[in-house]
Amino acid sequence: MNVHERIDRALRYIEEHIDETLSLDELAKQSMYAPFHFHHVFKGLVGEGVAEYQRRLKMQRAANALLHGKKPIIEIALQAGYGSQEAFTRAFKRWSSYTPKQYRSIRPRQNFVSGEQLMNAEHSLLKKYDLSVTIKEFEPITVACIRHTGPYTLCGDAHNALCYWGGDRGLFNNKPQIYGIPYDDPATVPEEKYRYDACIAIPDDMEVDGNAEKKTIPGGRYACIIHKGHYRNLATTYRAILGEWLPQSGEELINNPPVQVYLNSIVDTKDEDLLTEVRFALV
Repeated sequence: MNVHERIDRALRYIEEHIDETLSLDELAKQSMYAPFHFHHVFKGLVGEGVAEYQRRLKMQRAANALLHGKKPIIEIALQAGYGSQEAFTRAFKRWSSYTPKQYRSIRPRQNFVSGEQLMNAEHSLLKKYDLSVTIKEFEPITVACIRHTGPYTLCGDAHNALCYWGGDRGLFNNKPQIYGIPYDDPATVPEEKYRYDACIAIPDDMEVDGNAEKKTIPGGRYACIIHKGHYRNLATTYRAILGEWLPQSGEELINNPPVQVYLNSIVDTKDEDLLTEVRFALV
């Protein structure tokens, strides 16, 4: 099953459960992706997030009800998930430029867009940001990690703790390689549950103690892309590789978390010059 077919399964599931609150895990299961990968593949391929897509489907259904039926507007508003006609009117006008009453009386031509049309639309982040993907082979990497659980914006605290830990053990006598392993997408999990490992490469035989944990980043084939700029904008690069490159590549992901390789340091580098290689494990 290719990427388009997997996401099409999720689109169909959303359409069939349009009035339900759908969890990321549920939709990821439908597409057979890890939740982290699913969010970026979906948004990159469709051009909308799951919540946006579901909200638009409800608006399209409401528009059809206004055009082709005689239901009171309040009933249409409640079916669309709004608690009052006023709230629905504001949202509908933002979506269509008309109030529901105007829409019903003017009967404008409306081009409703399907999930398949969105998947086939051109929204190239690779071209826009001049990004390219290369496939590389890597040996396993032994690292010491310090776990961060909490807001994405505070991941730096784990890196600071890692610097103190590594400095006490002489790991900064030569320039070490620093990694980050995000286990969740900050856009789709409650901020207090976001998990991230700050990692530093260590010799294979090094004993790890204190508040750090010894781990191995698996070797193998990886799709790699260089993100330029601040870490807060990494989501765009994730969507470019997962939602654009992956469907065209014929490659399949292993459901391991991605690896972020920090090629320079935020300590002595301008935000716009920061370089991060993002690696996704491939079958």
